[in-house]
This record gives sequence, structure tokens and C-alpha cells, in this order.
Amino acid sequence: MSAPKISGLIRQNGQSLVRKAVDTIIVQDKAGNQQRVSLPRKIAGFALTKLATRSVPGAILVGGVLLAKHLHDRKQERKKDAAEEGE
Repeated sequence: MSAPKISGLIRQNGQSLVRKAVDTIIVQDKAGNQQRVSLPRKIAGFALTKLATRSVPGAILVGGVLLAKHLHDRKQERKKDAAEEGE
């Protein structure tokens, strides 16, 4: 795809993409089959979505935070799995 087509898709769907990313990584707290979302997490998700959709630096910042959180969670999960295997 060419750059203008990609930028057009991002402009049209950027807000929904960021909202889905925030919902997937930060907002959802999976507890069994139920998904509980606390009020502070809802507020944080809303604020991050607004920041990311208003400016490119905001989108970069939010994207970096989401990536860092995802990598941190994966590392913690691997540590937990290794500890369980060692027992």
C-alpha cells in the first residue's frame, strides 16, 4: 500500500484502533470468564484514548506505554511460569 492510503486508513480508523488497543491491553482485567473494569481504569483508558487521537506525539507516547506494559506483563508471566516449573 502507498503512504497516502495508509495515512487515510489511520485517519479514518485511528480512534477506534487506539480504543481497541487500550481496551485490550490496559482496561480489561480478566477474572475467569468475567471481565471487570474498575472506574480508575476506565478513566485512564479514556484519557489515553483522547491523548492518542489528538496528536501524533500523543499517539507515539501512548503506543510506547502500551508496548512497554505488554512486554513487562510477558516478562512477569515467563518468570511465574519458570517458578512454577522449578517447584
